[in-house]
Amino acid sequence: MAIRIITDTMCDVPKAMVNQYNIRVMPLTVHFGNASYKDGMEITAQEFYSKLEASDQLPTTSQVPPIEFLDAFKVELDKGNEIICINGSSQLSGTYNSAMLAKNQLESDNIHVIDSEGVSLGAGLLSIQAARLAEQGMISAEIVREIRNSVKNMKYFYILDTLKYLHKGGRIPLSASVIGSILNIKPIITLKNGKLELIDKARGIKKALAAAFDIIKDNGWTLENKVVGINHTISLENLALLEEYLTKEYKVKEIIRGEVGSVVATHAGPGAVALYFEA
Repeated sequence: MAIRIITDTMCDVPKAMVNQYNIRVMPLTVHFGNASYKDGMEITAQEFYSKLEASDQLPTTSQVPPIEFLDAFKVELDKGNEIICINGSSQLSGTYNSAMLAKNQLESDNIHVIDSEGVSLGAGLLSIQAARLAEQGMISAEIVREIRNSVKNMKYFYILDTLKYLHKGGRIPLSASVIGSILNIKPIITLKNGKLELIDKARGIKKALAAAFDIIKDNGWTLENKVVGINHTISLENLALLEEYLTKEYKVKEIIRGEVGSVVATHAGPGAVALYFEA
């Protein structure tokens, strides 16, 4: 009996890691008006950002339906496999609930569904960790216990390049977006209990990065010898700046790099970078 890791596109597991560990990724759907696209499958990053820039309103997203989890779970159970399914925050999407509905319908003790309480690569790190533990021969109960502990300790830092998309999503007024643009304000956002929360802001990307690392130090967290995730929304330049700060401050064990998928990028917009680690 093998252990199969399943996740969703809210978690932004890099494709290289998906292939390396045979992780199954369930796509959410992105809607631009009447046009719908499976995230990560039916629309490229460049196509997505072109549509995002051209649209007056933000696209909407919809969760993975229960039937898709039901089908995916049945395939693995029929192979005699156990399933560990790690989903994006239940506070931000109904995808976790869809997975739970499918699990409950199948009434199988070989399905384990975990709410990551996160989004993007921070949640993706949990899937990678689970896959590595399974590869090392750890049994499912032990993996689930380890991942649930990691959920509580995962830290998220999103640095946005623009306030434009927060305004489009109705999260801030137009005046704040305009003033923020004029002053080059970069918000720093984290996740607490599965919900997004503004923790600081600074003028310019370099000051925002410095502020984020100050927050890490002020909390007594360290990234020494840690597996760290970093990703971006089509901004390799800002990603390079983040990695420069990271490697200057800490001797990390491993850096996992990736791109932010369409679901999260809908609200972040282009130019954003993010940092994830387990404290």
